[in-house]
Amino acid sequence: MVGIEQDPLGAHSGGLGEQVDSMLEQLQRQRQGFVTAQSRLSSATAEAWSSDRLVRVVSNIAGIPVEVHVVPEAFKRSTPEKLGRSVTEAAQLAARLVAERAQQALGPIEELVDGMPDLPDLIPGAPSVKDLFKSVVPRPPSPAPSKPKRPRVEDDDEDEYFRNASYLEERP
Repeated sequence: MVGIEQDPLGAHSGGLGEQVDSMLEQLQRQRQGFVTAQSRLSSATAEAWSSDRLVRVVSNIAGIPVEVHVVPEAFKRSTPEKLGRSVTEAAQLAARLVAERAQQALGPIEELVDGMPDLPDLIPGAPSVKDLFKSVVPRPPSPAPSKPKRPRVEDDDEDEYFRNASYLEERP
């Protein structure tokens, strides 16, 4: 009587096929997640005010200011140096806020990527899907911390500054 031979390769390839099918399903969900995240991110902006409420900045997903609004009273209540610091402060805050929104949009996709087996786990030497994801969707850079604020100039000093019109004089 001839015995039926077991096909260990066939059994192994059947299990591999199931893993590949599972990966393909997860890749399809990731692709849909990418499309959704890309749509959200392409139009993402964030708005921030300076602490003195003189400047409002809107930044895009790259952290680049796309709108800067200065309240009309700013030129009466502030000096050019202080106003410059207010613009910087609001721009940095807006950039941080939009970076946080980007992270929130990418969170579900990162969870999918982290939860699935990677190609090198199944096929030695294959490229990593997780590394590809990280290279395609880099982390947004964190804006540099703002410089320490200078001590407050007394109102009398500001009034003298504007009375003498010294802001109109050229400085060396």
